[in-house]
Amino acid sequence: MARTLSANVQTAIAGGTQRVVHLLTFFVGTTPYRFAEDQVQHLGNLYLPHLRLDTPLRYSNELQLQPVTARLQNITLETARMLQAEQSDLQGVEATVERLFLRANEAVILFRGRIGEVALDQNQATLTLVGELDPTASEVPQRKYSNLCVWTFKDANCGYVNGVDPDDPETEQPYTVCPKDFASCQARGRQHRFPGFLHITRDLTLSIEGQLPTPDNGRALDETLLGNA
Repeated sequence: MARTLSANVQTAIAGGTQRVVHLLTFFVGTTPYRFAEDQVQHLGNLYLPHLRLDTPLRYSNELQLQPVTARLQNITLETARMLQAEQSDLQGVEATVERLFLRANEAVILFRGRIGEVALDQNQATLTLVGELDPTASEVPQRKYSNLCVWTFKDANCGYVNGVDPDDPETEQPYTVCPKDFASCQARGRQHRFPGFLHITRDLTLSIEGQLPTPDNGRALDETLLGNA
């Protein structure tokens, strides 16, 4: 992530002897947790001296952030019990790691992501932080691209209801089938549920996937897959 350093921070870095500490902040519900390598106060907030970073953090212009391992060492029994009680709520919570330049009294965000894995014992907690844009550290739903609807007609995703949604004007009875293109979805009053990609056309699919062989002398991709686009 691109970052702009203030003049004060740039001056502190140029001095070569600046002292820094890292700050870890996250909230569970409305309860704040703030830790640092040394006990410090910043912007009126107290950071407890339990933080150890096992992963080096550097300024980066890359979109993908590597996971960060943060250890909270020598935590009190009371803090360990609080974290243990809220362990299930910790996963997915947003966490921020900052570098505080003490001479400049200014902090720069190095990492903003979410808490992934959590490991706890009586006096130590290990948190794995994953970046929001890291596709290797997060599971994302997979969706097949198509210019057609992928739902089963009248299932919960489609939502078509006999007698409630529009009838077939030719039979004046509820629709029994659906060709799954957008026009058909509109005719059935389900256009707000249409999951297809209207910008994917037959020509676009062929240009990416190439001509698929079929039993009918290499005829182009099956019309039932590509629709009439």
